[in-house]
Amino acid sequence: MAFDPLIFTDEYLRVRAVPTCHTSTFVWCHSKGQKGGDWQFMVEPLRKLGHCNHIAFIFPYLDYDEKDEESAIGKNEALIQKIVHEEIVKGCDPGRIAVGGYNEGLDVALLATLSDVNKIGGVVGITDKFVVADAVKALRKTANSETPVSVVDRSGAKDNVGGKALATFDQPVGSILDGSKNASSGPEPVTQEELEGLDTFIHKMLPVEMAAKQS
Repeated sequence: MAFDPLIFTDEYLRVRAVPTCHTSTFVWCHSKGQKGGDWQFMVEPLRKLGHCNHIAFIFPYLDYDEKDEESAIGKNEALIQKIVHEEIVKGCDPGRIAVGGYNEGLDVALLATLSDVNKIGGVVGITDKFVVADAVKALRKTANSETPVSVVDRSGAKDNVGGKALATFDQPVGSILDGSKNASSGPEPVTQEELEGLDTFIHKMLPVEMAAKQS
């Protein structure tokens, strides 16, 4: 039987790692107005850069349509934590898991990760405006107090607000790269340069480690 790289569930789309290579998982959160599957496109170009064959990519189906914004945030946060916990139960080391997202998806990634009791490898994202909500500081658990956050920031701000906010409660910032202000106007929401920035972050957080294991 031919290898099928895609797994669909009621909660996410999973792009499996290359056969026998799976050691890591990357969960990517879409923003408002998008669907989880909209980000499947980035798997192939990331793998062409040579650092991601060992990674299973998960694209959750988030819900931003709740009338109560706080309820929507809690629902999405819970889904990401559930996915991370399931990966750990399946045998993926928590340190080999990264969570990220685009715009509101990055907010979800930060809230879900930093309020979780399982320490993961890192948080990465792309955002048009890097602002860290006060809720992140309030909910942060000790487990992820040293988890690095790396961001491609499109805001063009000289003084990065998000980076400064993280620094106020000593959350380590792995790296912040300048993104393209015009990237979202194209057919795909990111440029090749931004993908290469993500690849740099991912490779640092989830370095290649071969293992005879199926995703």
